Amino acid sequence: MIFDRDIETFIRAFAKEVEENNAAVFVGAGLSVGAGHVDWRGLLKPIAEDLGLDVEREHDLIALAQYHRNEEGNRAKLNRILINEFARDAQLSENHRLLSRLPISAYWTTNYDKLIEKALEEAGKRPDVKHADNQLAFTRPGRDAVVYKMHGDIDHPDQAVLIKDDYEKYHQAHQLFLTALGGDLVSKTFLFLGFSFSDPNLDYILGRVRVSLGENVRGHYAILRRVQRPDAEDNTDYQYLLRQQELFIGDLKRFGIKALLIDRHEQITEILRRIHEMHRRKSVLISGAAHDYGRWSAQDAEAFIRQIGNRLASGGF
Repeated sequence: MIFDRDIETFIRAFAKEVEENNAAVFVGAGLSVGAGHVDWRGLLKPIAEDLGLDVEREHDLIALAQYHRNEEGNRAKLNRILINEFARDAQLSENHRLLSRLPISAYWTTNYDKLIEKALEEAGKRPDVKHADNQLAFTRPGRDAVVYKMHGDIDHPDQAVLIKDDYEKYHQAHQLFLTALGGDLVSKTFLFLGFSFSDPNLDYILGRVRVSLGENVRGHYAILRRVQRPDAEDNTDYQYLLRQQELFIGDLKRFGIKALLIDRHEQITEILRRIHEMHRRKSVLISGAAHDYGRWSAQDAEAFIRQIGNRLASGGF
């Protein structure tokens, strides 16, 4: 599949960042939806019904969760909904598998599920999962990648970042996560996946980090689905959504993020597959064993193998 010039350029550029260990990914709810979990609206639909509201008419879903907390006096039902939805098994998507096979050392996510770490383990890697600030001070021996779950983990629903109170206090309660994310945003090139332009998490995250970074912004990428005609009620609504997305894409530039537009979510899989194939082309496995080296001595044979390895390394393999 041939993509437009921007995406083709991105594939080459990001594959190079992957090879140089300068790449990171930030995964939003959209990637988990592809694996069988609900999106934010689906998650909060019963909460909206409790409040006598229609979740499809609500734009601030974080405020919706807060309203329920206010009405109930606690977040017990919110926690129960999280457990019911994300504690169940979901099938890994091809996107999770492709991401896990790349030599990426930092996976950031606002998702509560365990799909990223599960994919890494399936790929034979050892993930070091961080969902609380105190875990950042410790390193799992032999880790291959760090999974930063900055909004918590389903095993601890009471600590999940979910309502407005949590977001407003985040900079105090989770300062170490913000510091770590700020460091990665300066030193690594990020690919944002699974975020829509109406996702409430994106604004909160980028707003927090931009305050601390100022103008020291590295170039990053976000893959977004282009607004489609069926998304709108009529042509006037369609033109409105197009303009809204255009403005959002322009706003992303403040954070050094270049938007890459696709028409179908399935195209994300093809983009990741292309990046993975470029990485595999530069990976060479040399293996063998011998008891008899013929006219060669064991020392000469080992020296020859070292020379092959050095030549491959110098060629970027």
